[in-house]
Order: sequence, then structure tokens, then C-alpha cells
Amino acid sequence: MEISFPPSFFDIMVNLVVHLVREVRLCGPVYLRWIYLVEQYMKILKGHVKNHYRPKASMIERYIAEESIEFCSECM
Repeated sequence: MEISFPPSFFDIMVNLVVHLVREVRLCGPVYLRWIYLVEQYMKILKGHVKNHYRPKASMIERYIAEESIEFCSECM
């Protein structure tokens, strides 16, 4: 392609299309490897952080509390 087209032809959009076609051939459709749902859930978990000294423990504690409350409310 570089022989046929001048360097100014290869802006970011043309380059993106070339790589996207190759990526679809290698990996399949985008919806099979879409990461948005994981990122969205990480935003929810980051909102659980109250103790910034130990963020993982804070997230786990809040997650367990929410799951317990949800379980109890379903049982009643």
C-alpha cells in the first residue's frame, strides 16, 4: 500500500481501518471481546471504596454487605 499511495494518505483513520479489518479477521466480531461491561462494574466497585488506605478490603467488605442484604431481602 505504501508504494501505491503517498505518505500523506495514511492519516489516523485509514490506519485504523487497516488494523480493524485485520483484528476482526483474527479475533472475530467485537461483541465477543467487548470489555465495557467489566469497566462499568469496576466503576461500581470503585464507588464502594471508603478506606483509601486499604481499597481492596473496603470493596470486598461493601460487596459482601450488599450481597447479604440482597439475599436476605429475597428470602423474606
